[in-house]
Amino acid sequence: MKYDVAIIGAGPSGLAAAARLCHFGVKVVLLDSHSRLGGYNSWHHVRGREISTGLHAFTNYDPNGRGPLGRLLRQLRLKFSSLDLKPQRRSTIRFPQGTLEFSNDHDRIRDSLATVFPQAVDGFTALRARIRETDEGEITDRRTSARTIVESYIPDPLVADMLMAPVMFYGNPGGVGDGLDSARIHPDMDWLLFCVVWKCIFETGFSHPALGMRPLWEELARRIREDGGAITMSTRITALRTDGDRVVAATTESGEEIEAELFFSSAGGAETARLAGHEPPDGAIPIGPISIAEGIGVLDRPPASAGVEDTTIFFSHRERLAFRRPDDLIATDSGVVCVPGNYEGIDDPTIKVTHLANYDAWRCLVAENYRAAKQDAAAAMAASLRRLGHDLAPLRDAPGRYGLFDDMFTPMTLERFGGHLEGALYGSPTKTRSGATARKNLFLIGTDQGFHGIVGAMLSGVAMANFHCLSGK
Repeated sequence: MKYDVAIIGAGPSGLAAAARLCHFGVKVVLLDSHSRLGGYNSWHHVRGREISTGLHAFTNYDPNGRGPLGRLLRQLRLKFSSLDLKPQRRSTIRFPQGTLEFSNDHDRIRDSLATVFPQAVDGFTALRARIRETDEGEITDRRTSARTIVESYIPDPLVADMLMAPVMFYGNPGGVGDGLDSARIHPDMDWLLFCVVWKCIFETGFSHPALGMRPLWEELARRIREDGGAITMSTRITALRTDGDRVVAATTESGEEIEAELFFSSAGGAETARLAGHEPPDGAIPIGPISIAEGIGVLDRPPASAGVEDTTIFFSHRERLAFRRPDDLIATDSGVVCVPGNYEGIDDPTIKVTHLANYDAWRCLVAENYRAAKQDAAAAMAASLRRLGHDLAPLRDAPGRYGLFDDMFTPMTLERFGGHLEGALYGSPTKTRSGATARKNLFLIGTDQGFHGIVGAMLSGVAMANFHCLSGK
């Protein structure tokens, strides 16, 4: 059977693109190598509880239907109430020298600065104005240093580090200065991406679906099928067969060929190039160096009962932010703590602790050493929590598989289930806003198309569907 559009990847961008196209009668097939929808943002079960894999925050929260979330809801004909989003209460940025607070009240971060670092308030106000005025789509130089611009407004390097930490952890794939000694000491990222992620975090807000991401993915899948689309799970694409400068078919692991006129891929820039047999020049589509290890624990009672009252904690145990691929398995000097039960109206005893990780170090481990390395990483994560003043061991009547934690993700997990080479959490540092590739009818959607987070990924799928397929309708 030949389709109008074949979409590789049933994650947020693929599901959104398919739902948008099927609504207009386009003949679509959606393909994914795994058995569950959602890509990185799927679900699994830990101690009998369903956990939304990878979900820390559903960003771009705006209950008034404005901004990126509002645009997405209109494009997909979804009601805000159907998402059942619960807003954050309070998140913090913790360094040894002080703590900043922020929430969905956009002025809370400014007020916190005024209390802790009053000398930085004027610079912060000017920086925020510049970010708000920046149209990321108009920027052509994708190698502009965010740190240079931030420090031109906020010369205090500590405050700059603290403000950059959430943006780094929630959206930096590597890039500007990556691999250079200067970047290892003073981490940096592309200004374009910095503005995108800043707006997701500080200009809108954090929320969490009451029942996780599964209901939304299943609703979109239902619509796709009702509108005549096909969804084929557990089907790995091993190659894209080309004829000249076009892709003519996707080849599955079993040897089946799926033909289409147009192809969208959320596999990532470097990964898609390899599928299409196009090896770009060295460095043209680099593999992102940023990967993570994450411990997930389902406790016997809410973390708040032990004083963990923040929704999210971005922390550094050092006086300056270190954000780089570590030399060891994980980098314990900084990280993120996510507590789903601290979103308003959510009763959840889960805690997630995330540190940057070294893919090569994990890949070299044989099976028995891999299991032992997970135990070591989990112990280091629990130690990080204790350094923050939170000993959660008393909240467990019995230890999990990894001490405090019941499950552990590593870069190997991300590569296997997310499909990105080397477990690159945010894909390649090189983003392609148009989605264009070396093949005329093959377009990127998702992370490497340049949007951010779940809402951004879904908007990416919608935008590419509109521009490359529906613009004449």
